[in-house]
Amino acid sequence: MANSAALRKVDQTGLKVGQALTIALLLLGFILDSPLLVLVVAAAQLAGALDLPLAPYRLFYQNVVKPSGIARPRVIADNPEPHRFAMLLGAIFNGIGFLLLLSGSGAGWIPVWIVIALANLNFWLNFCAGCWMYYQFNRLGIPGFTQARLSADQP
Repeated sequence: MANSAALRKVDQTGLKVGQALTIALLLLGFILDSPLLVLVVAAAQLAGALDLPLAPYRLFYQNVVKPSGIARPRVIADNPEPHRFAMLLGAIFNGIGFLLLLSGSGAGWIPVWIVIALANLNFWLNFCAGCWMYYQFNRLGIPGFTQARLSADQP
């Protein structure tokens, strides 16, 4: 298991692009007071969490960012599951925010701003709160959280 785990890879640049898009789109949604942009981000995060081939952030990275040379891939040994879990949490928070905003409650911006804050924490400081939660759940033996950290360098 340790050998197969060591062969697992994640492109950190792809994750950074997703974080940057999340931050930019949610800030734009807040500025424009657009619940629709919150829904778009939630859907993109859910597609990423489900590892769908047509996930919007993945497509943007693969078809725009990589070919343009704006950023180079940075593939490292890492587990994808904690990052997918973090995207799922973002999708859930943004989904709740969207529903609250749709109902007319300005409190819907609270979960959206939590996602903005956590995406910034990950983008700028490389701390993935969702990944940290995933690994804590793994340590506690909670079913479904099957991957242990590959190294001490992981968030």
